[in-house]
Amino acid sequence: MPSGTLTSTGTAVSCAVSAHAALRVPGDAVAALRKPLNPLTGEPLSPAFLKNADDQSVVALAAVSAAVRDHGLAGRDFSAWGVIAAPRFLGRGVMGHVLHRFLQEGAWGISPHLIPHRSLHAVSGTVSQALKIHGPNFGVGGGPGAESEALLVASTLVWKRQLPGVWVVLTGYEPEMVPADPTSGAPPPPVPLCSGVALALTPVDECGRGFRLRLEPPGYGAEGGEMGGEGQLTLEALRAALAEGGAGAGDWRLNCGGRLRLTRVGMENCL
Repeated sequence: MPSGTLTSTGTAVSCAVSAHAALRVPGDAVAALRKPLNPLTGEPLSPAFLKNADDQSVVALAAVSAAVRDHGLAGRDFSAWGVIAAPRFLGRGVMGHVLHRFLQEGAWGISPHLIPHRSLHAVSGTVSQALKIHGPNFGVGGGPGAESEALLVASTLVWKRQLPGVWVVLTGYEPEMVPADPTSGAPPPPVPLCSGVALALTPVDECGRGFRLRLEPPGYGAEGGEMGGEGQLTLEALRAALAEGGAGAGDWRLNCGGRLRLTRVGMENCL
């Protein structure tokens, strides 16, 4: 497994992006996504499947479902794949109220479903259940800069075909969620937009078309040290590049060192 920092003696790692989706969901539109269809079959999932899920888990599954649908992956067997999720401050919007209620009423005052559905691994677990994945699934980061950590971990799992593929799911609010003060009596602030990016990363096929991610360690291919880039990698920058009408390419610095390049690959690479 990779450490928190890329080393200057490392090797660049490339992954094919077999499917992707980028969403921005208004706070008042999340409820409509809590009755999802099975990404693999198109049949409705159990009404209770997302009943207790955090909004970021709901948006994450919506992004994965969109990627499966838009790239013709329905019916594919993902059982041997992995899932890496990087939510940003998962559960922050509700936990202030929950903890206040716990102090007032004790354990009987809160639902036992709240905590497990807002742990760091809740998003990856939700996606793995929906896609019937039996490979590794876990959350990484949890705060700013988690995007770099998620892609670093996922590329390690795909590298040298240790797994046939990995779903990477990145979620967060834009602007960041501000929890309500449960003691003020004031109405809660409006829920901001929730961004979600889903990437299906697979080993590189030299004749594949679509997008390709390349992670390079510090100073890779450059004399004199670290190369530049368009700025620090963020969820919003990646979403904008992948969204409809986006640039479809990018070059960003990773917060753990090194850089990430997103490029579009065409049939000319097969010649």
